[in-house]
Amino acid sequence: MAYTDEKILEKREQRKREIHTTLEEGMYLGGEVVSFERKELFGIFSIMLPVSWGQMPVEYARIKYPSEFRPQIILTSTDLKINMGFTAFSEQVPCDDVRELTERIRSVIHRNNPDYLLYACENLPEVKGCWFSFRSHAMDSDLYNMMLMVPVKKRMVQGCFNCPYQDYTEWKKAVLMMWDSIIELEGYMR
Repeated sequence: MAYTDEKILEKREQRKREIHTTLEEGMYLGGEVVSFERKELFGIFSIMLPVSWGQMPVEYARIKYPSEFRPQIILTSTDLKINMGFTAFSEQVPCDDVRELTERIRSVIHRNNPDYLLYACENLPEVKGCWFSFRSHAMDSDLYNMMLMVPVKKRMVQGCFNCPYQDYTEWKKAVLMMWDSIIELEGYMR
C-alpha cells in the first residue's frame, strides 16, 4: 500500500510540474508553486519576480556579497538561498556591444577564479541582452550563478542570480523567463 501512495504522490508532483510552467500562471519550483508579479526597479524597467521574494537584509548582503560593488538591489527567497540582484549603471557605461561587454565580464571572473566552471555567453533575444552562467564554490556547497547584461533606457543593467548548485536545473529556465520579461517603463526621464 505504501508503494502505491508513493506512486500517487510522485504522479501529483509530476502533474504540478507539467501544469505550472509560466510566470503568469506560476511555476513549480523547489517543491511548491511559485507565483510571480511585475515589479518596477530603478524607475526604468519592470520585471516579473516571485511574489514571496523580498529585499535581502543589509547585514546578510554584506556577508553574501562582501565587495562594496555588490548589486544595488538584492532580492531573495524567504530562506535566503535563492538570490537575484540588479545594478543600473550610469549612462557613461556604453551600451553599444552588449555581447562584448558580457564576454569581458566573463573573462574577468575566469581570470580571478580559474577553478570556476564557466559556460559560454548566450543571447537573450527578447530584451537584446546577453548572459552566461558559472559554477562557483561556497563554504559548504557549490553555487550556480547567472550574469546578465541588458541595455535599458540608454543605461546598462547588470543582473545576477545564484542558487544552490543542486537546484539549478529548475531555476535556470525560470530566471531566463524572468529576465526575458524585462520591459522598459514609459515616461522615464534621464
